[in-house]
Amino acid sequence: MPALLASLHTWTVDEPERSLSEELCRLFAGCEDYICVKIGEDGGREVSLCYLTTLASPDKLRFVVSEEAGTLESRLSQYEGSAIEEADYDSAEHAVCLGMAILCLQGSSRGLVLNLHEVQQRSLGSPFTENVLQGPLYAFNENLDLNTAIVRQRIRSSKLKSWTIEIGGVTRTKCAVLHLADKADPDCLRRIQDALGALKVEGVQDTGELLRLLDTKRWARLFPKAILTERPDRVSIDLLQGKLAILLDGTPFALLLPAVYTDFWHSPEDRYVNPFVSVFLNALRFLAMLCNLTLPALYIALTSINVDVNRLEISLAAAASREGVPYPVFVETMLMLIIIDFITEAGTRLPNAISATVTMVGGVVLGQAIIQASIVSNLLVIIVAATAITNFIVIDYQMGLVQRILKYFACIGAAVAGLLGIVFCLACLVFYLSSLESFGTPYLTPLLQKKGGGA
Repeated sequence: MPALLASLHTWTVDEPERSLSEELCRLFAGCEDYICVKIGEDGGREVSLCYLTTLASPDKLRFVVSEEAGTLESRLSQYEGSAIEEADYDSAEHAVCLGMAILCLQGSSRGLVLNLHEVQQRSLGSPFTENVLQGPLYAFNENLDLNTAIVRQRIRSSKLKSWTIEIGGVTRTKCAVLHLADKADPDCLRRIQDALGALKVEGVQDTGELLRLLDTKRWARLFPKAILTERPDRVSIDLLQGKLAILLDGTPFALLLPAVYTDFWHSPEDRYVNPFVSVFLNALRFLAMLCNLTLPALYIALTSINVDVNRLEISLAAAASREGVPYPVFVETMLMLIIIDFITEAGTRLPNAISATVTMVGGVVLGQAIIQASIVSNLLVIIVAATAITNFIVIDYQMGLVQRILKYFACIGAAVAGLLGIVFCLACLVFYLSSLESFGTPYLTPLLQKKGGGA
């Protein structure tokens, strides 16, 4: 405590334009949770404490403010922090917004930061957006320090490096970039650090928003360039493979980058099961992706343009199922796909207690009514249902959304040129993917190359 008293006595009344306490009161004017209270005197001058009641710890405040707890020295000795230099009002404002308290002396533009903040966080829970079949049953939460500690508990090595930066001129959100020194690509790390340092925004609320800010090529934003995950085991696995992990304060989702196309078809459980099972599951996911892209388009092409490709029995069965349908095949298919996307989005956004009912009503009742009303054919209902199921096999939610968009382009190509249009759309997709990069790594790289070096 002597250091604190010495600093109190060496503060001079420099008669600034505004004292620190006055400036803080001006900055936080209109904030009902801001308080500046007198806690004592020093040399005939008032010593006041400025803080936000919603962020500071009530128990610590009660101890500091209460004169019955002892002298000013003994009350402040446990919480002494850094000093606020003369007229450094921005640092004082930032400290108050972090939950700290500022010790101010009457008439002075200097101050001391007292660590009175209270950490407010929820307990660790299970992953909400990723179903865990095998592996740890806990996920990240919104506290950056705790999330970093979770990763360090899984990778107990000094090679795990952490680089932090504040993003946002208003929110000043703390961001951490984690990497393994002997695994990560130094060029990729430097690229990410430069991109984060160059951001000029008022604030960032989520890692998804941060990814949009980092991805500066608008024409290349259709496919995700990073993996969003709340699973610590996936973060540690990818760090060991040479990727970088970006953690943001206030969100439980981590960014893993650079991410290539094949990364979105792998699950952490693939490392926990038999290799043959893992290969089979990955092949199944790839087949589901192809079916999701091409099934509705193939229905359009084979029932309206390339009818001669089918066997006669199949063509007759398809024509019989469409008997009484008043729309062309393309309109019929697009209508059904849009309805299915309506149901899928409703099931995703509604509360869990309601979403199951909506899905059942939309999938069973509405589907049966559409068939009986001869609005769509029986065969199309089967194809669209299979398409919806294959979309759920996609592991990554972001990639699943992309799949839902791409099937419409394939349907348009099939309506224009039949099977040739589908092939043309798939070729354009391959060319587009081959032109993409994920922070310096080609998007179609089959495996992320492990490069040595540290940063």
